[in-house]
Amino acid sequence: MPKRALTKRNIDKIPFTEKGQVDYWDTSLKGFALRVGQSTKTFFVQADVKDSTRKKGYRTVKRIIGRYGELTPEQARERARGHIDEEGKHVPGALLALKQTEPEKPGNTVTLQEILGMYFREKRRKSDGLPHKQKTVDDYTNIIDRHFPSWLPLALPEIAKFTPDIVIERYKQIEADSGPYAARNAFVMLSAVVAYATVKYPASISLNPFKTLRGNGLMAKVKERDECLHGADFKAFYDGIQGFNPVTRDCYLFCLYQGMRSTEASGLRWEHVDLEKKEIRIPDTKNRQTLNVPLSRQTLEILERRKAADLEESNWVFPSQRKDLNKTGHTRMVSADLRARTGLPITVHALRRTFITTGRKLKLFEDTDKLTNHIDSTVSGRHYDQTGVDDLRRSLQIIDNEIERLMLEGVGAKVINLTGTGE
Repeated sequence: MPKRALTKRNIDKIPFTEKGQVDYWDTSLKGFALRVGQSTKTFFVQADVKDSTRKKGYRTVKRIIGRYGELTPEQARERARGHIDEEGKHVPGALLALKQTEPEKPGNTVTLQEILGMYFREKRRKSDGLPHKQKTVDDYTNIIDRHFPSWLPLALPEIAKFTPDIVIERYKQIEADSGPYAARNAFVMLSAVVAYATVKYPASISLNPFKTLRGNGLMAKVKERDECLHGADFKAFYDGIQGFNPVTRDCYLFCLYQGMRSTEASGLRWEHVDLEKKEIRIPDTKNRQTLNVPLSRQTLEILERRKAADLEESNWVFPSQRKDLNKTGHTRMVSADLRARTGLPITVHALRRTFITTGRKLKLFEDTDKLTNHIDSTVSGRHYDQTGVDDLRRSLQIIDNEIERLMLEGVGAKVINLTGTGE
């Protein structure tokens, strides 16, 4: 970088650049310089300040003093060096101010958008120490993107300055636009991400401003769902799903008979099914535990029916009938559609809950948990229980016989084959 005595005569001789910028350093005052561009000449100062967060132990900082023409070289140098005022007091200049600059805090430039990405790349689930599933990542990200677009570019120190009235106002906006549960979910998710930021970058954001919503009655309470099929609901459910196309109808039945999560049932692939062994093996489920369970007479019939009708040899057991509307490739079970067809106030997850409830009413507690892939965290469950697929066949058949009886014959009918396998 060229050095020059930054006097008026010398500065006037320096030509403007054709492109880019050139810095000229003063020969008499260290750190004082002139930046020449295509149409401007600007005085600035530069200094190295200590910063333990950098590998070299310091960082370079600059500060603009003003443009040549608006300031003379003497005025600019005085602002850089400092001067004695009329009362005889020393007024520090820009160079001294730079050297007193506080070290940059880690996280000062990290935005909410960036910490959201870090949260899912670095944080692990408490239950098993594994990364979050991609669907969870997508759900979190989509909700935060949708409800907080103007906050995402803000740096953590700016987020830390949020006052309770700012947080409450945004909560009420989302509540008015999308409902109380959407507002609660959005802020619970955002709070979790920012809580992670307080751990990773405590110097930039030490307190989570979204905690102000907790414990003050502002957020709607989430009621635990408990709906499932009872009594005459079984027949109403069975009659109602006949209005779906055969593939979707069979998917609802399969979900109920196997007690599966809706996404596991609708997204079931043929590679997970062994018709000869009469069992299912899904390697990656919601709780990261392999689902390995038998098939009952009822679900085997459903799979054989789907196999026979699968003329296109799809990878999906329950392929979508409207590929132009459904990008997943498989059918979808939608709670609103289920309620409309059956007239019952239930969700799709109520079918899994119904399977579990039926199994428990039949006193098949442990086997019902294993059939629905619930983790037994006891010492015996984790280290000693070697129950296999074949050990669960009888219990599954007993449960499905009861479900079938309730759907086809009604509540008052005689129990079918509770002790046999039904095969």
